[in-house]
Amino acid sequence: MTNHIEELEKVLGGKLERFDARVVPGTDGATTREAIYFSEDGKNKFRKQFKNITCFAEPPNAASGGINEAGCSITPTHGPLFHAVVYHGDFDGWRKDIEAGAEGLGLLLARIEGDQFVISDGRSIPLSDCKIEFS
Repeated sequence: MTNHIEELEKVLGGKLERFDARVVPGTDGATTREAIYFSEDGKNKFRKQFKNITCFAEPPNAASGGINEAGCSITPTHGPLFHAVVYHGDFDGWRKDIEAGAEGLGLLLARIEGDQFVISDGRSIPLSDCKIEFS
């Protein structure tokens, strides 16, 4: 089995992440990408929220790179549920776009700092006290 995985990784040009070894976005120390979490709005499905928050700024600030869902959700004590997105390229531009979308849509943002889940409303919760789910 390992040989098949290694062969597939070689063909794809990168490592495959094993389900039992998933990494919470924002905890891996990567310098080529950043992770940010946005709160669930309680009315739209994730895909609609993702589109709303990433396409809110007009014109967009990000001049290069891209943004993807990260397949991870975090629910801190007392909520709400947050979805992870990861962006690369123009860090400042993407950050501004997401912040504009969150403000315009009334959503909270969060990030991981060390072992803390830091929310834009001023809360800082140990990551170990949060419920973490991967999709």
